[in-house]
Amino acid sequence: MKRVLLILCSIFSYCAMAQVQDPASPGFDMGATDSTTTQNPFAPDGEGSESEQQAPAPVVKPYERIKLNVDSVTNLITYTGVIEQEESPSDSLYMRAKKWAEKQFGGKPSYQTDKRNQKLVINGYLEAYSYSNKYTKKSIGRYNFKMTVWIKEGRYRYAITNLVHEGIKGNAGEATRNYFEYYYTTTINVKGSDQTLRYADKELNKMIDGFVKAMKDPVFVDEEDW
Repeated sequence: MKRVLLILCSIFSYCAMAQVQDPASPGFDMGATDSTTTQNPFAPDGEGSESEQQAPAPVVKPYERIKLNVDSVTNLITYTGVIEQEESPSDSLYMRAKKWAEKQFGGKPSYQTDKRNQKLVINGYLEAYSYSNKYTKKSIGRYNFKMTVWIKEGRYRYAITNLVHEGIKGNAGEATRNYFEYYYTTTINVKGSDQTLRYADKELNKMIDGFVKAMKDPVFVDEEDW
């Protein structure tokens, strides 16, 4: 019985030794890893993680300044337009332009008339404001300009030039004066200068809309036509 037990123990020992590979043996896998080794599932996995870490920065678009009409001959910023109004005679348009100018600028403004050539030259102005939101505005002086109106039968043309921003007077009693062309081309405080032009553009277009409306003939209502 003891002999049988010794034989069985020898067999078991041989099998256990056979399961352990010798590194020097031809069948030993040098690239094999121990299955019991714990790996970090959040560790970077080579090329994929490197590309994510080196993702390109977002592209910042350059600031776009306001686009205004610049006269090719005078190089001045100019607001101009030709309005066809076939039903209106030139005398009627001439009187309407004068009436609008006097009402728009408070009493009789400083303007020159050339009735023979049906032409008006108006030295106008608009109050200047900055807007922090839709309901809040702050005075930043005024806009001065020259407005010329040419009149013919059934049509007229206007041009607004010599635009100047006159700031609020300081403690020294003097106000800064800058032509719109300076704001339009300066490389100093670009966004601030551009914003002033945007405010002015809004006020000027509003004034032009009112001018065109005032130049239209009133609707005639025949009381007998009912």
